[in-house]
Amino acid sequence: MMAMGTICTADDSICSSKKNTIRAPVGVLPRARLLFWRVISWVAAREEKRLSRLALAELTDEQLADIGVTPAEARREASQPFWN
Repeated sequence: MMAMGTICTADDSICSSKKNTIRAPVGVLPRARLLFWRVISWVAAREEKRLSRLALAELTDEQLADIGVTPAEARREASQPFWN
């Protein structure tokens, strides 16, 4: 007698780690949608980092001292490219 397997989706890591599972087919559209949202998330995170570095570059020496950052550290951080 054969045991029936559990049908899992591609994103269900807990289910896919179990024995005797059947992976549900994933079409092109769900993968494209996932890729689209990953790209959007990456771009949004980089924009947030860029804006925070711009704000850091505009702080005065007194404001930097308040947050415990030296002017040299602030300049070094603000000069980094957005993808780092």
